[in-house]
Amino acid sequence: MFHNIDLKTLSELELTVYNYIISHPKTVQNQTIRDLAKTTNVSTATINRFCQKLNLTGFPELKFMIRDELNTEQQTFPTYDISTPLTDFFTKVSRDEFEQQIASWLQMITAAKTLIYVGMGSSGYLAEYGARFMNNAGGYAFAQTDPFQPQILRDYDLSDTVVMILSVSGETERMLMRAGEYQRHHAKIIAITNREQSALSKVADLTISYYMPETSGQAAGKMTTQIPVVYLLETIAQRFAETSQDQ
Repeated sequence: MFHNIDLKTLSELELTVYNYIISHPKTVQNQTIRDLAKTTNVSTATINRFCQKLNLTGFPELKFMIRDELNTEQQTFPTYDISTPLTDFFTKVSRDEFEQQIASWLQMITAAKTLIYVGMGSSGYLAEYGARFMNNAGGYAFAQTDPFQPQILRDYDLSDTVVMILSVSGETERMLMRAGEYQRHHAKIIAITNREQSALSKVADLTISYYMPETSGQAAGKMTTQIPVVYLLETIAQRFAETSQDQ
């Protein structure tokens, strides 16, 4: 669904509409444009702009497209079906634009001497996984998962270091502080976030985004799938290994 849309062209509010629709396609089928606007806390004008970016005449055609997609796939979507956003993600990573981002990422890490993967919570586990996978590929990498680790006091030159910061929201205060600290020591910052438009992306040298619906569990914890992050971490390590073999 929405395979041809460039998510970078969507505003934050339009992304909210996008995420809701791909997670609740059957619900949208029974909604008016005002219902959808109320549910997603946006204006009807935002929904109309979203339709225009899909080259649709308006909300009625959007509903028709969703219905046609559901009939074609012959699936019944629950409240959250992980296969839908993942299908969109893996469709988008096959495009030239994504390949250019991977090429930029690869260029940065091959020029570096040290790679640091930073994350906290669930992203911390992924940071550890990414660092270990990169070590297996022949890189020199380690993970930093303690958000309360003391700041760097000496004037170290980290210009030959690339720091990959994993953060779903890109708004976590501790991650922003850590990014600023590494930047002050001249390290390059790569942000791996769910949305490109975030505070972290504004300070990063490169941002890789995956655009998954953000969901929460019963304990109010975030349950946004991290399958795309694993894919990204493994892909860049594989490319790094291939580059090392060619040298």
